[in-house]
Amino acid sequence: MGQKNKDTAILIFSLSAQLEAERKSLFGKRNKKASKGFFDILINRTHKIASATQADVVVIDERLQKGTTFGERYANAFQELFDLGYTKVLSIGNDTPDLTSEILEQAVEQIQNVDMVVGPSTDGGIYLLGMRKEFFDVDGFKALPWLQSTLFHTLVNGVYWKGAKTHCFGELSDIDTAHALHQFLYTSDDVVLVEFILNHLSANTNRTYHLKALYYSNEYSFSSQLRGPPAFFIAA
Repeated sequence: MGQKNKDTAILIFSLSAQLEAERKSLFGKRNKKASKGFFDILINRTHKIASATQADVVVIDERLQKGTTFGERYANAFQELFDLGYTKVLSIGNDTPDLTSEILEQAVEQIQNVDMVVGPSTDGGIYLLGMRKEFFDVDGFKALPWLQSTLFHTLVNGVYWKGAKTHCFGELSDIDTAHALHQFLYTSDDVVLVEFILNHLSANTNRTYHLKALYYSNEYSFSSQLRGPPAFFIAA
């Protein structure tokens, strides 16, 4: 393992699995327990892939976030890490299952030489955002259309992008709606997550789910052994 980039931090900015389940009914409003379990897996994975990089990892969930709007809370989290002495901050959430430690390691390497790194998501948002301290503008950051499908477009066409030396990664999909969950189910080869989804969908869902469930049962009967432990957090 190489030497740590002590001036670089990966910020995991997200909600706890419990609150994610309250706000995102991936398995229906009556099955929040399944949603929580799903986010437990994603949060644990996110922490694991971030910890595999050569950067410090800081988790800021709703207990540590400060501000009224999402933009304020997000900007304050960046500023807090800059105030701690980090000169480069890379931020990710917890809802992008295809994000890998290799992508994050590349992002750590890129932010050493550019002003900003961005990973666009297929819904028009972003799954990764990194900035250098001298490039960070708190007011401009707050003014971005957070949680909207125009976010990446605004970044591309706004003053941030035009004034920055930027590295852009390929698109990845977020899972923050039931529709996105179903799309992931049909397209993913992720044994653990697909099995979890199939096991927790309603028994009344359409026959296609059950056909895929049978396929995974036959081909990947060992997958139940691959489940990760419950998620945990480290305080900022």
